[in-house]
Amino acid sequence: MFLEILSKLTSESLLSLYPVFVKHIGLPLALQTWSRCFSYAIISAIFIDYSYVFNALKTSSGILLSLITIVHIYVSYRGFELLESGVAYSIFYLYPILILLMSNKQLNPIILLAIPGVYLLVSNEQFNLVNIIDSPEGFIMMLLAAITEAIMYYLVRDIKTTNHWNHIFISYFIGAIILSLYFFKNISTTILKGPLSISLGINTIIGLFGYLLRFYSISKLETTLYAALSYFGILMATVYGILINGEQIQLKKIIGSLLIMVSSYLVTISY
Repeated sequence: MFLEILSKLTSESLLSLYPVFVKHIGLPLALQTWSRCFSYAIISAIFIDYSYVFNALKTSSGILLSLITIVHIYVSYRGFELLESGVAYSIFYLYPILILLMSNKQLNPIILLAIPGVYLLVSNEQFNLVNIIDSPEGFIMMLLAAITEAIMYYLVRDIKTTNHWNHIFISYFIGAIILSLYFFKNISTTILKGPLSISLGINTIIGLFGYLLRFYSISKLETTLYAALSYFGILMATVYGILINGEQIQLKKIIGSLLIMVSSYLVTISY
């Protein structure tokens, strides 16, 4: 169990670097989406079981995972672009709760404490509804991001394989093909220079192994434990904000961290 928990915590630590990356890379969302799909598909293709993947891509779960992954990447990037970070993260981190609801498990209300904790951690503004009202598109995008994240969890569990490179390839192969064809002209003129090449490198080094560990933990951890540990990602995003962006340690961040840790711990030990 220790290895499974460590893989989940490590994956969240790696993937929580994505918000910093998306914010500072200076690349259009569409090309960021392409670089993610392309790098994941190309590298994972080295390690997959081709016969298994070929059959899995013809199943309903395989097709849905491929298509929903494309949607998930775009709506999450778009939502983070449109909404103030505290609101965006608070909506997105509904996904562990959605995972529990979809599993038909009785929802422990204590986990709801994590949502105000998320907001306190990442918000730079006083709470108000203006940001959501001014950007209903942003609200819808982040809600879709949370829903698709939860659905992807169950699709990955449904595709049974001990080689989790297979999961990565199935998730990103179709997106890599479609977006490579659509953005061929843009890619061919910028592939070896500027922010696009940086995007490819970061996706390969950070995101790829983050998702490999996440898919491993999905297949190994009990649903409730997986959902509770998912909030570790937002804690690490705050740590990166302090270390990389020079953000100040504030009382509200301490309170937010405590709310998340307490809720996650109590939910975990209650099952």
